Amino acid sequence: MKQRLITAAIIIAVALPVIIIGGLPIYLLGAFLALTAAWEMIAMRSTATPSPIEVKLLVYLFTLWIVFHSYDFGFIPPVAEVTLEMLAALLFFFLIVVVLRKNFKVADAGYYLMAIIYVGTTFRSMLYLRHIDLSLFIFMILVVAITDAMAYFVGRKLGRHKLAPIISPKKTVEGAIGGTIGGMIAGTVFGLATGMNVHLGLLVFLSLVCAVVGQMGDLMASSMKREYGIKDYGKIFPGHGGVLDRLDSHLFASLALYLVISLFNVVI
Repeated sequence: MKQRLITAAIIIAVALPVIIIGGLPIYLLGAFLALTAAWEMIAMRSTATPSPIEVKLLVYLFTLWIVFHSYDFGFIPPVAEVTLEMLAALLFFFLIVVVLRKNFKVADAGYYLMAIIYVGTTFRSMLYLRHIDLSLFIFMILVVAITDAMAYFVGRKLGRHKLAPIISPKKTVEGAIGGTIGGMIAGTVFGLATGMNVHLGLLVFLSLVCAVVGQMGDLMASSMKREYGIKDYGKIFPGHGGVLDRLDSHLFASLALYLVISLFNVVI
């Protein structure tokens, strides 16, 4: 517990100023975390099948490309958009590797395509939220944090029914409900207190989406770790694990908010 608290304090001390400043510092931090997350996905798959070097390089390249595609940093030309044709070409290359490399199978090609899309789109969504508005980014962080804390405490006190016994035996239905309610209340109060430019109904809905999808993200991450027989994705954060251990809920909540804002043309 002491190690977790020390690590958490260091994370806050480093990340908070970067989040507030935004711009280039948060792009650099986002790139570092996305590349680390991509490395964690590669390392997890490598426990079952060794990964060819050319595949690893393409995973890093396309992950960053998805994170920053169409960005205009000002001091360099805008990053080209990732198109369906480019993803098709990537899949085609992976399938060529399947033919040329004896230990690289079709399942491996599918896994790495999924890993690129998973890491790339979720980190892009997180940076997009910060680009839109600092309060929206903090809103997401707060809802996920309160949801997680309330799910833990309610689950310990009132938990009777297992939520996903095979994936995460300690999580309960009661904890998930308590966490969702706590996250909704926290998000709504924060939005009203900070004057977020959305009406009450939408604010409650965004809080609900963030709370529910954040918990789904945590279960999805746990499911993959269980499938590969690992405890943590990495060790970059002592006491917390890897980037994907620490940010699993935040990444999925960010993606969900990005989709809602984009698909329904929500202006914040």
